[in-house]
Amino acid sequence: MLMLSGKQFFFWLGLLAISILPGSRVSASTESNDASNVTSEVISLDSDIKIKLKELAFGELLFDYYQQNYFAALTRLDVAEHKNEVVVHKQHLQLLRGVMYLNYGMLDSAQQIFSQILSDSDKSQVISQVRFYLAKTHYLNGQFDAAQSQLSNAALSSLPSLQQEAWLIQSQIAFETGDLASAEKYLLKVEAETKEGQFAQFNLAVFYLRQNQLEQAVKLFDNLYPNPKSNDIQRSLYDRANLALGYYFLENKQPEKAREHLLNVRLDSPFANRALLSLGWTYYESGTQDKAIAHWRELLKKDARDPAVQEASMALAFAYYRNGAKREALEAFVNSAALYGQQLNTIELAKQDIANNLFQQWLDDRGIFGDKVFERWGSGDVPITGNPIEYYLQETVSTNEFNQLFQRFQEMSHLQDVLVRWKRQIPVYKQMLANHEERYNNIAPRISANAQQLLNQNYKQQYQEYVNFAESRFADDDLWFLADEDQLELYQDLKRLKSTMDKIPASEMDLSDQQEQWRRVYGALMWQIAENYGPKKYRVTKQIKEAGEALEELSSRETSITQSKQVAATRFLNYDSRIFDLSSRIESSLRLIEQQKQFAKQAMQQILQQKLEKRKQELDFLLAQTELSIAKIQDEAINRLLEQNQ
Repeated sequence: MLMLSGKQFFFWLGLLAISILPGSRVSASTESNDASNVTSEVISLDSDIKIKLKELAFGELLFDYYQQNYFAALTRLDVAEHKNEVVVHKQHLQLLRGVMYLNYGMLDSAQQIFSQILSDSDKSQVISQVRFYLAKTHYLNGQFDAAQSQLSNAALSSLPSLQQEAWLIQSQIAFETGDLASAEKYLLKVEAETKEGQFAQFNLAVFYLRQNQLEQAVKLFDNLYPNPKSNDIQRSLYDRANLALGYYFLENKQPEKAREHLLNVRLDSPFANRALLSLGWTYYESGTQDKAIAHWRELLKKDARDPAVQEASMALAFAYYRNGAKREALEAFVNSAALYGQQLNTIELAKQDIANNLFQQWLDDRGIFGDKVFERWGSGDVPITGNPIEYYLQETVSTNEFNQLFQRFQEMSHLQDVLVRWKRQIPVYKQMLANHEERYNNIAPRISANAQQLLNQNYKQQYQEYVNFAESRFADDDLWFLADEDQLELYQDLKRLKSTMDKIPASEMDLSDQQEQWRRVYGALMWQIAENYGPKKYRVTKQIKEAGEALEELSSRETSITQSKQVAATRFLNYDSRIFDLSSRIESSLRLIEQQKQFAKQAMQQILQQKLEKRKQELDFLLAQTELSIAKIQDEAINRLLEQNQ
C-alpha cells in the first residue's frame, strides 16, 4: 500500500536520524554542552603520567586553556614565545597551540604543527598525544588512511581518555570504509563506564540492530538505563535506545514489544513526538485502530512543523481509509494537504527570514561573550517572535557542525572587538608619544643646566681639602677642633681674663681666689670638650664617609645623565612609524576577520538552508502522497456513482 511504503520510509529515516557515531565529523555528540570542544586534554590530568609544571608562564596559559578561554590562552602563548618565558615546556607549548588550532577548526595549521613536532623528535614524552591529535586532524579532513596510520603508531595506554576517543575515531573510520567487523572490534574496546563508552554502546547496539542481532543490541541498550544521577545526555541516549528498539520491533511486525520500549520514552524528551507517532502504529498493527487514531489525533495538537506531527496527519487519514470511513479519510487527507501546503509556505517564509538579516539579528541577540550560550541553546533558547525560521533554528543550533561554526564566529567576533578597542587607542598612543617628546624637550635643558652647575661647584676638590684638614687635626688630637661655638667663646673669654689677671701686680691685689676659680672653670671646660670629643669625632667621621658616598652617587648620576643624553636622542625614533605599522596591521586583521566571520555566517546559513530544503523535499513527498490518496478516493466515489446510475 501507498501509506505502508511511507511508513517504511520514515522508519529508516528515523533510525538513521537517531544513530550516533562518536568521532563523526558532523554529529559526534550533538546534545553535549561541550559539543564544540574538539579535544580532550593536552596534558592528561587523569593520566598516570603527570607533568610537573616548571615554568609559571606555561601554567598561566594552561589555566586559560582548561577554562576553554582559548583566545586568552593563545594570546598568553604568543607573549610567552616572544619573551622566551617557556623553555622546559617548549614542546608542550607547540602541542597546546596545535590543539587550540584544532578547536578553532584550523585543520591545516594544526596538522602542520603536529607534523613538525613529530619530525623534531620521535622520542618525545608527548609524542603519543601528538600522533593522536595529528590523526584527528587527518580524520576531520577525511584522510582516513593517514588517520589510521597515526593512531596505529600512537602508544596511548598511559593516556586513557585519549585512548577511548581514539577507539571511537577508529570505529568511525571503519564504519565509513565499510569494515563493519573492525568497527565492532573498536567499539567493544571502549570502557562502558566512560562518556565515550556510552556513545560506543549506543552505536554498537544500533550496529547490532542493523545486523538483526537483537539480543546483543537489547543487552547494550539496557546498560544505558538511567538512574537519578544520570545527566541529560545519558537520559537522551536511553530515550534514543528505546525509540530505536521500538522502530526495530515495529518494522519486524512485533507491535507489542515495540510498544513496551516506546512507552519508556520520556514525555518531555525531544523524541516524544516520534515515540507517540510510532506508538500509534503499534496499536494500528495490533488491530486496535481506535487507539491508534486517538494517539495520532493527540499528536496533531502539537507543533505542526514537527515531522512526526506531519506524518501523523497522513497516518490518521490512512487509518480512516482502511476502516472504511471514506468521508472522514477524504477530510483528513484534505486537511493533511492543507497542512503540508502551509508548511511549505512556512519554509519559504523561513528562507525569506534568512535573506532579511533575521539570522544576523539572531546572532547579535545571542552575544559573543556568553559563557553558557551552548547550554542555553541546548535547552531551546530561541526567542518567541513568530518568525518562521525560529523552529528550524532551534533544531539546527544543537548540531555539532553548527556549534563549531558558531564558535569560530564567536571567537572572531571577540578578536574583532579587541582589535577595534586597540584601533581606538591608536590616537591615544600618538598623543602619548607627542606628550613624552614635549616633556623631554622641556626637561632635558634644565637637567643639563643643573648637571653643569653641579660640576662647576668643584665639590670633589672641596671635599678632599676638608678630609685632609680633618685627618691632620685628628692626628694631632686637637680637642679644640671639635669644640662648638659656645665652648670656643668661653675659651676666648678665659684667655682674656687670664691675660688681664697676669697684668695686675701681686703687690697691688691678691688674686689667688680669682685664679683658683679661673682654673676650675678652665678645667671644667677642658673636661667637657674631652668628654664630647669621641662621639663628635665619630659623627664627623661618619659624615665624611656619607659625603664621600654622596659624591660617588653624584658621579654615577653624572655618568647616567651623559648616557641618557646619548640614548634620548633616539628614544622616540621610529615610534611614529611603528604606530602607523600597528594601525595598518589592525586594519588588515580586521578585514581578514570580517571575511572569516562572513564565511562562518554563510556556512551557518547554508546549514539552515540545507535543513529547510530537506524538510521541503520531505513535505513535497508527503503532499504528493496525500494528493494521490485524495485522487484515489475521488475516483472511487465517481466509480460508485457511475455504477449506481447504471
